Amino acid sequence: MENNIDYLKAVIIEDEPESLHLLENLINAGELAVVSGVTSNPEQALGLIISLNPDIVFLDIKMPGKNGFEILDDLRKVNSIHPYIVFTTAYDEYALKAFEYSAFDYLLKPVEPKRLADTILRGINNRNQGIKQKTDQLLGNLCKLMFRNISGIVFIDQNEIIHIEAEGNYSVFHLTNKRTETVTALLGKVEEQIDHDKFFRVSRSFIINLEFLKKINTKQLHCVLSCNGIDVRCDIARDRVNALIAKMKKR
Repeated sequence: MENNIDYLKAVIIEDEPESLHLLENLINAGELAVVSGVTSNPEQALGLIISLNPDIVFLDIKMPGKNGFEILDDLRKVNSIHPYIVFTTAYDEYALKAFEYSAFDYLLKPVEPKRLADTILRGINNRNQGIKQKTDQLLGNLCKLMFRNISGIVFIDQNEIIHIEAEGNYSVFHLTNKRTETVTALLGKVEEQIDHDKFFRVSRSFIINLEFLKKINTKQLHCVLSCNGIDVRCDIARDRVNALIAKMKKR
């Protein structure tokens, strides 16, 4: 490997030790890449990437404390480093989202050796052609959600969501442009995909965007959201009031 310059230098960010070691062994066992650094601590991810400046980063999506998208947000601010981002996940919905929104690739765990080799080989080919991945564009795309509606697929920018309301087996997105989108997903499924730093589920029927929260009425158990001079009221479950107040104090 040391005499072969046509390989990728890799970094792995994975909070599960077993998955981390498995992926590391698979990469090192091949002839296309070498693992130069790993960490199971998401808080150390950015420093590791900066110090090693790898060609490719294998980034787990769902991790405690800081998820893969948040690490990508940190990396976006470092203009001199543009590794290929390969998301690794055990969750199909995250994998589909990452793939559809311009991630270099995604790998479902447990990782298949041939699938991994194909990804690394494509990275080598892209690097040799001078093709870089723009992390700022990738992150911007990942702000969007993808759901099915009655006519096909709809893409929704999380920054444009004021609140989301349950409607039977559907969920209705109320957006800043006064538009609504009804998707064929239960509110619980929607909750799994949204940014939990930005959104909060106040009841069985409502998820709100905290950026638009104007008032919390602890007596009548509702909150008021405000956007473009228009106020919207959403009911709050009694057992969610204190959690919402605590969430806002941390912002």
